[in-house]
Amino acid sequence: MILEERVLQHPQQASRVRLVVYEKPAGLSRVEGMPDDAGYLVTEEWWGAGKVVKTLGFYSDRGAALERLAARAKELERQRYRAVVAPAA
Repeated sequence: MILEERVLQHPQQASRVRLVVYEKPAGLSRVEGMPDDAGYLVTEEWWGAGKVVKTLGFYSDRGAALERLAARAKELERQRYRAVVAPAA
């Protein structure tokens, strides 16, 4: 389940970054090396010519996962990335 999501885009590059915190229940991991405990997975997806997904960390604490997402968003903003505003429905 997605707990929080932020999408950022660079004003002069054709790249978009999606930062996501997933809440993961215990016992569902089928990925080698991935924790099988309940917790929060923080990822960074880069969209451009292709798609690249990076894991920013796995946290047992919700607050720590949200802090990691916020810290990465600030890093990207220092590189001129800006939040993408969803169109009004």
